[in-house]
This record gives sequence, C-alpha cells and structure tokens, in this order.
Amino acid sequence: MPGCTWSAEILKSLPLLSELAEADFRRLLQTVRRRTVAARAYILRAGETPDGLYVVVSGRVRLVHQDPDGRALIAEIYGRGELFGEMGLMDETACPAHVIASEDCELVFIPREAAIECMNLSPVAAMSLLRTALTRLCKAHRQMANLALTPVYGRVAQVLVSNGHEIEGEWHVDVGSEQIAAMVGASREMVSRVLRCMVEKRVVRRVKRRLIVIDRAALSAPDA
Repeated sequence: MPGCTWSAEILKSLPLLSELAEADFRRLLQTVRRRTVAARAYILRAGETPDGLYVVVSGRVRLVHQDPDGRALIAEIYGRGELFGEMGLMDETACPAHVIASEDCELVFIPREAAIECMNLSPVAAMSLLRTALTRLCKAHRQMANLALTPVYGRVAQVLVSNGHEIEGEWHVDVGSEQIAAMVGASREMVSRVLRCMVEKRVVRRVKRRLIVIDRAALSAPDA
C-alpha cells in the first residue's frame, strides 16, 4: 500500500505497537492514513470526539484551552513520536481542549477501530496507552499546582529551561513570548516584564526575536 514505508518505522517504535505480531502490525498499516496539517490549523476542536489516535511524524502540535474571550492556556506540546486522541478511544470522551498545529506537521492517523483492535490483541499495547493516560493526568495535576503556587517568574523560568535545545553550548528557547504567556497562564505584558528582568539579571539574552538562556542553573535557582 502506498504510504506504508513512511509510517512503519515510527509506528513500530511506539511502545503501544512495538509488541504486536508482525502479521497484526502489517494489517494495522493497511488502515493508517497520512495527514499533513498547516501551521495554526485545528486538528481537533474542544468538544469534538476524537475518531482515532494521531501520531506526530514531524512538527509540533499544542493542546490549548481557550475561553470565549480568546484567552488561552497551552497545556501540552507534542512532538515527533508522541500521540494524542487517546481519551476518546474507550468511551468516546470529547476532547477537553483544542489541538492546534504549532507549525507545519505530518501526522499518522490510526482509526479508532484499528487502535482498539491493537489493544485487544496486545496487553502491552493496552498497558502502554493506560500508562500514557496516567502520566498525562499526573502532569495535569502538577500543572494545576504550579499555576496556583508558583510565582510567574518561576513558571516562566521552567518553560525556558524545558523548551529549548543546545547549540554550541548555548540554550536556545524554542517558544516565543506569546506561547510562553499561554503556557504559564499569564498576560503577555507580565511575561514581557519577567523576561526584561531576566535579561537585566543576565541569565537570559535576546538575539533578534530569539531567547537564549545564558545560565540555566542560575535561572532555575529559587532566588534567581
């Protein structure tokens, strides 16, 4: 089937599918579909019931809670090899938030019936999906506590340290001010003030629109 080659490697690497018998895995490949999504496009909307599992092949997507006034909170960002849509598999639970492409993305879509068949065939697959759901539930509880108990400065510091990559010994942050504000539950104005403070303390610097963390240890220190 055209398209099997591109999806097989990444699907086989998922704990959810890694223990499937070869014949069962090949049958699954006949059902999957490739989906390309443009940056900022909605993949799922809050209130919709996911019709299967989605696996990120390239790019990143974000899970966004949004109120009627347009205020947003980014609850999670999924990248290559991560899945979403698991909540709707067993009891057709509606999606609690929007899932939006942060950039141009390629996704693998596994229809609901095929995903459920995988779990019926493999206890490892069922346990893997349960582990994913429980891990995300625990993370959501930590996020709620963080929003309630950690000052904005600390929340921004956590985002900077957790969302970046190293280039020649420097930590380049992958998200901008708007995304940071949505991730920490604060206004852009407040985040801008916090970032200016970090620049003044010389733990962060700006290069054009890019944020670079100079000293991750100092930034994460309680009295930074």
